[in-house]
Amino acid sequence: MPVLTLAVLTPLVIAFLVVSFREPIRVALPLYAALLPFGSGLSIGPSAFGSVSSLLGITLGMALLTQLVTLRRSVGRIPASVPVWLGFLGLAGASVFWSVSPQVTASSFPILASLILLYLLLVLVGIDRAELVRTELALVVGGVLAAGYGLAQLLILGGLPTGEGASPRFGEGLLGPDNEAAALLLPLAIALAHSVAQEGGRRWAFAGAAAVLLAGIVLTGSRGGLLAAVVVMLTLIAVIRRGRRRLLGYVAAGLLLLGVLLVANPGGVGQRQVNAGADSSGRSEIWTVGLSACKTYCLTGSGWGTFPQVYAAEQAEALSARVLPKGTNFEPHSIWLLAGVEAGLGGLLLVVTGLGLSLGTALRLPAHLRGPPLAGLLGTITAGIFLSDLEFKFFWMVLAYVAMAHQVAQIESMAVRNSRVREFEAQTSAAP
Repeated sequence: MPVLTLAVLTPLVIAFLVVSFREPIRVALPLYAALLPFGSGLSIGPSAFGSVSSLLGITLGMALLTQLVTLRRSVGRIPASVPVWLGFLGLAGASVFWSVSPQVTASSFPILASLILLYLLLVLVGIDRAELVRTELALVVGGVLAAGYGLAQLLILGGLPTGEGASPRFGEGLLGPDNEAAALLLPLAIALAHSVAQEGGRRWAFAGAAAVLLAGIVLTGSRGGLLAAVVVMLTLIAVIRRGRRRLLGYVAAGLLLLGVLLVANPGGVGQRQVNAGADSSGRSEIWTVGLSACKTYCLTGSGWGTFPQVYAAEQAEALSARVLPKGTNFEPHSIWLLAGVEAGLGGLLLVVTGLGLSLGTALRLPAHLRGPPLAGLLGTITAGIFLSDLEFKFFWMVLAYVAMAHQVAQIESMAVRNSRVREFEAQTSAAP
């Protein structure tokens, strides 16, 4: 059977690779985007690069690099974010020389490098409106499938899984509940925006997708994810002009659905948000230890990926921090604390600068493109207050999506400008 399976799959894989290298933006990118919420849930090996989305990311990166080298398909001017994130990547790699655990830094760095390099390739390779729409649709479909799996767990498969905590939470076995919620923020922003921009059946399809995505975020039990989802919805209401009343109706219906789920608490859903509101899940202790360690490490950094070692060494110095259950001290639960402790002051400034540039790009987008990129970015930054997700694909996908929307805006602006020039030249030549 393994031989037969290999014989069947090999030509399919080869055909997919050929098509992906010929059309990476049209083929590989949408499939990669759709698989982001599944993480290690779709994996063929225990390696950090063993998930299907990681293998697709490697394929996509190689195909994009090939196009840049051979076809010279690229955006005209290099965005300012490129040198910023390259600088951050270089600093994280160089930290191996002063790391408190060089072996850990050396093993963690390739993950960060693969994500940043793929983001840079997506920024540098040009994309048109049709390709952006295809990517948006893939993000929504992937998010709906992931959230639908969570609903199936709740209603059909015996209930949501229970991890280290006592509450059942969607996302265990995938990205983890908190990161699962963050991964659904950009699809939620896109679905809500299209639910008022489209007409007829497509409008209702996107509205239904938004409801499923919001339900998926609730199922994760992530309070930070829920707060970020509210930020996404409020941002869209503030930015979108055409269809704002309809959007307000959808948001009101979504909040009503949210209230029903939190009050009814079916299958334990909502228990964590309602009954554990005063519990920080250990974050206050983690942040206390991290800030205490900052006095020692936040100038030069402890080395990329070494926060667990720093936490173990510094916990005794933070007398107000309680001893946490096994496993909860492996993450700083904040991108800012992560960057400050592991990459130092320089790394923190580069992260702030990189995100600030992306935020400025999203704010300058035309009104018809601005909603989903800006809402998705603000929601992801809000989630990043509570999550250390710099090494997750969905984080860099949001930044890449903002850059791709900016490319589309530039192309459309150039097309309008050229059309006006041709019209002016035609009028001039026709004049007596």
